[in-house]
Amino acid sequence: MSVLIEVPTREPAAGIASLELEITGKCQLSCTHCLSESSPQATHGEMAPADWRTVITDAAALGIRTVQLIGGEPTVHPHWREFAELALSLGLHVEVYSNLYKVHDDWWDLFTRDGVTLGTSYYSDDPAEHDRITQRKGSYTRTRCNIREAVNRGITVRAGIVDILPGQRVAEARAELESMGVRHINTDRCAP
Repeated sequence: MSVLIEVPTREPAAGIASLELEITGKCQLSCTHCLSESSPQATHGEMAPADWRTVITDAAALGIRTVQLIGGEPTVHPHWREFAELALSLGLHVEVYSNLYKVHDDWWDLFTRDGVTLGTSYYSDDPAEHDRITQRKGSYTRTRCNIREAVNRGITVRAGIVDILPGQRVAEARAELESMGVRHINTDRCAP
């Protein structure tokens, strides 16, 4: 059961329109370029679920319009859906920035809600190259399948292609994402 909490709308504090909430350092992948040093061995950090709920509630009260759940992999945090539901109940837009390596069937209901979008990283149209970067065999196939599923369900997907390797198939990755129906694509360069 969802509870809608009325929060007065106001202009965002100090012009801040969105917050990135790094709710965990844990991730199923071990990407070579990860800025937060996420991995399967990392932790959820020191903030308790109540702390995250306070941050989300305060963000809404300050007029912030969007919260982005990031990590690591935010969906490995045991309370990520609770955080997303709270943000939605406060009228916030929620972006879940996931590697889309693993998506449980019951998550699609949340992902298809109004006010929710998905963000993900993508590396190559070549499975071996993608998996080399994530250091997880099969990550390309699983991420690609879940991107297709999200687009087929009408979910807005934003993809970031991170250019890491010399000669990496960045243009081909973009073309593949576009062919799957992803319309919001950015490319970043990361020194190895």
